[in-house]
Amino acid sequence: MTAAKKKAIREILDRYHIVDSKQVSALRKSSMACVSFPTCGLAMAESERYLPSLIDKLEETVNEVGLRDKEIVIRMSGCPNGCSRAAMAEIGFIGKAPGKYNLYLGGGFKGERLSKMYKENIGEEEILDTLRPLLNDYGKNRSAGEHFGDYVIRAGYIKATSDGTNFHD
Repeated sequence: MTAAKKKAIREILDRYHIVDSKQVSALRKSSMACVSFPTCGLAMAESERYLPSLIDKLEETVNEVGLRDKEIVIRMSGCPNGCSRAAMAEIGFIGKAPGKYNLYLGGGFKGERLSKMYKENIGEEEILDTLRPLLNDYGKNRSAGEHFGDYVIRAGYIKATSDGTNFHD
């Protein structure tokens, strides 16, 4: 590719505010949301339109504790149908009502373990108040190569789900 073509492509990306993936945190790269409102008639809470702004706020903590390049799988669904596989995430949100979510923790990084509900029916302020200390603790006390879902289990925040019938406390 010629330098002129690269420049033209960069100008298009800049015009439409498309960010180079090298500028995005690993937290953002590892997140996913279902379409939720206004596309899905089953949605009870925002998902796709809300998750980026929640990640903006979580990135402050992630950056402070040196986790910018550490992948943490976050999934958000606007309802219990779970199109984004929130119940499989290290941090999962399942919509309950406008602005309210059940928070799940402890899923496997590769999707090999279901998460468990950690808090029920919480809004943004409580989400942030809950996750900030957990992320801070993880940043300071994780073992080499340890994923967040494994850490919250080892640290005793949540018990591991060992099989499909063992998803409650």
